[in-house]
Amino acid sequence: MPEGHEKIEKATPRRRQKAREKGQTARSRELTSIAGTAGILLMFYFAGDSFLKNMTVETGKLLGLQYGQDPITVMKAASYKMLWTLMPFLGTTAIFAIIAGLLQGGIILKPLEFSFEKLNPLNGFKRLFSIYGLVDSIKSLLKFVVGGFMFYYIIKNLISILPFTANMDIRGLQEISSRLISKAVLSAVVIFLILAIMDYLYERWRFERSIRMTKEEIKEEYKESEGEPLIKSRIKSLQKDMARKRMMQEVPKATVVITNPTHIVVALRYKRDEMSAPEVIAKGAGFIAEKIKEIARKHHIPVVEDKLLARALYKLKINSYIPEELYRAVAKILAYIYRLKAVGCSLQANSLQPKQGGQV
Repeated sequence: MPEGHEKIEKATPRRRQKAREKGQTARSRELTSIAGTAGILLMFYFAGDSFLKNMTVETGKLLGLQYGQDPITVMKAASYKMLWTLMPFLGTTAIFAIIAGLLQGGIILKPLEFSFEKLNPLNGFKRLFSIYGLVDSIKSLLKFVVGGFMFYYIIKNLISILPFTANMDIRGLQEISSRLISKAVLSAVVIFLILAIMDYLYERWRFERSIRMTKEEIKEEYKESEGEPLIKSRIKSLQKDMARKRMMQEVPKATVVITNPTHIVVALRYKRDEMSAPEVIAKGAGFIAEKIKEIARKHHIPVVEDKLLARALYKLKINSYIPEELYRAVAKILAYIYRLKAVGCSLQANSLQPKQGGQV
C-alpha cells in the first residue's frame, strides 16, 4: 500500500461521531452478560429466602389444586404468579445490563436499516474465518473450558465431603451445600468478570483499529469541514463586499466625516437626544476613503481634517461608540459643526425676510 494510504492515523472527533451515528462503538457482550448475572446474584443474596418461600407456597397451591382443575386457568394463574415473583430479578438484571452498556459507550439510537449484505452467506463465512472470527471462537472455547473447570471443581469438592455427610441432618447438609455453592458461584463470577474486562479491552482495541484513518482521509475531512481554500477565500471576499455595501449605505446618516486627509476616513453619527456617545458607522482607507468622502459631499455632510483624531478613530470597530478619552476632541468638532449649522440657518432666515414694501 503506498505511503499516505495506510490507516495509521488516530480517528478524528468527526470520524468518531460518524461511527457512533452508525452504531459503531467499543462494546463487550461478555461484560453486559456478567453485569446481568451480577444483578441476579445480588437479588438472590438479599431476597433469596423470600424467593424460595414464594416458590414453595406456589408449588403447594399447584399441588393442592387451589387454582382449580382447568389446565388453561391453572396455567394462567401459575404464569402470573411466577412472573410476579421473577419480576424483581428480571428488572435488576435489565438495570445492571443497561448500566454496563452506558458505561461502555452510552445509549445509541439509529434508524433500522435492512442490508442484503448481512444476508449474504459469503460475508458470514468471511467473518467466521477472519482473524476476528478466530478470536471470537477462542473466547467461546475459553468460556467453555472455564465453565467445565468450575463444574469439575464443584463435583470434586462435593465428592470429597460426601463421607462426612452420612450422619448429618438436613440443616447441616443445607449449610454445607450452600457454602460450597456460594464459593463456587463467587469464584465463577470473579473469573468471568476478569474475562469480560479483557474482552472489553480487546473490543476497544479492535474498534480503535477499525476507525483509523489515512493521511488522505484526514485531508479530505479537513477540506469538507473547512471548505476548499479558493471557495473559502471567495466566500470571505463576498462577505467583505456585502459588509462594505451596508457600510456605504450608512454614510448618508453620518453627522461628520473626519479625514487624515488623504489616507483614511471615519464617519461618525451622533444624536444628542438618542445616543450616549458618537458612533462609528463607516471607515475606510484609500479608494474606500475617497468613496466615503464623495458620498458625504453629495449629502452635504461636513468633512473635517484632523490627522491624530482620524488615526485614533480608525482603530475602532464599525458600530462601536467612541471611548471617553476621545470625547473632548470629538466634542470640539461637533460644536464647530453645530455653530456652522446655526450660522447657516441664521443666514438662510435673513435671506427669507421680506424687504420693506416687498413680498417674499
